[in-house]
Amino acid sequence: MRYLMRISLVLIAFLYMGAGTKETKLTEGIQPGNLAPEINLQGVDLKGNGSVLVQFWAAYDPQSRLENTRMYNKISRSKSTNLRMISISLDENPAVFQGIIKTDHLNEASQWNEVSGTQSALFKDYRLKNGFGNYLLNSNGVIVAKNLSPTEVLERVSL
Repeated sequence: MRYLMRISLVLIAFLYMGAGTKETKLTEGIQPGNLAPEINLQGVDLKGNGSVLVQFWAAYDPQSRLENTRMYNKISRSKSTNLRMISISLDENPAVFQGIIKTDHLNEASQWNEVSGTQSALFKDYRLKNGFGNYLLNSNGVIVAKNLSPTEVLERVSL
């Protein structure tokens, strides 16, 4: 019995000492509250001023292509200074990607192409599936919400 009492006291002491730590470290993941996985595409920076919407799409996935165009149009018309859009195509053929950008009247400055497609680390890190999706990040690169409509994105970001 005394042995159990001593072990309990030691455990309580460790818990008490750990409870006073104020420093928390963000973990990388794909849920709100997690630090967004790194994106290794030239020119992509998830941190900075304001919020960032990361939108994934591909030409071969009509729904994701439509959502990308709708999102781009809504955000660009909003003239928000607190929101940037990073749109990432998972098309393996750069010519298809370039053709869609022109056809859909998208600004190249907000569009990137991951030519490894569904085989990329990006696809795996963000656990993407058909239909893809999007992630809204704060200025520190922390996920605030995911799979939002264009209206929901603008409602969450103060203009």
